[in-house]
Amino acid sequence: MALRRPPGSQGRTQVVPGRHFDDGRHLASYADRIAVRCHRCGKEGWVLAQWQPYHWTARFRCTGCSLSLDSAEGTWVGQVRYSGRRPCGYCGYQWVSVCEQRASAAHDALNSLPGTCRQCGRQCDVAVGMSRVRDGSPADPHFGLPLHLVESTRAGVVWAYNAAHVQALQVFAVSKLRERGGVHNASMISRLPTWMKLARHRALLERALERLLQRLPE
Repeated sequence: MALRRPPGSQGRTQVVPGRHFDDGRHLASYADRIAVRCHRCGKEGWVLAQWQPYHWTARFRCTGCSLSLDSAEGTWVGQVRYSGRRPCGYCGYQWVSVCEQRASAAHDALNSLPGTCRQCGRQCDVAVGMSRVRDGSPADPHFGLPLHLVESTRAGVVWAYNAAHVQALQVFAVSKLRERGGVHNASMISRLPTWMKLARHRALLERALERLLQRLPE
């Protein structure tokens, strides 16, 4: 998920008990303060970010191992995908393609991967480019750090960036009537997994969110 600046809130401004109104707020609107765990030592901490048109600036300082990450350096420690293609160097078949996903590019940055030609069966090296993986998994969108606020349930995984994010999910979870203000399928609420929207999982989701609030770092 590429981070975008969230649009201004529109629609109902007054809270109606028992009802939830989706005004189109994006997940990115909660991305200015994210509770994470250091990928190196596991210590919990905060990614602090700021929207400066038209890009985000973010930083992370680990109090456990003194790791320092800054978005100005283009650092990414999360999952990456290497992909590329080339004509076969033996029979000329187009294309020999490769695609491989790895947990991190921090220690094993690659320039090429071996690919097998489907026509002649021979292997040749294929130059690859790297892209960041943002697949909706519980990771910080700025650096790819694992989120601290993650809770597994029998129905699925619940995660959040910060207290405000948890509270927004709580309002949704307890509401028996849910409305949308003509927004498209880009709001945080509209992108929730199907199981979270089912009435039979309402109590399960509420309990998971309460546990997340109790685990907020200092």
